[in-house]
Amino acid sequence: MLLQHKPVPGYWYTNIAGQLIQVRAVLYGSGERCRIMLEYINGKRECVNMAGWSAMDLVLHSPGREHRNRARDL
Repeated sequence: MLLQHKPVPGYWYTNIAGQLIQVRAVLYGSGERCRIMLEYINGKRECVNMAGWSAMDLVLHSPGREHRNRARDL
């Protein structure tokens, strides 16, 4: 099933092959998201356009560190 997630810098996602992928940055052009910088757990980086992001079958693996820290402090 294809789930649509907004790319959130710092968040980890798992693809259909089970690889962990982190959104490192979201790049904007003309005020709109145009490219997403991804980093795999092995350190490989890849930049995909919005169509490429939409075609990836990703599941949210865990929220970013900031969210975990807030949850821990509660």
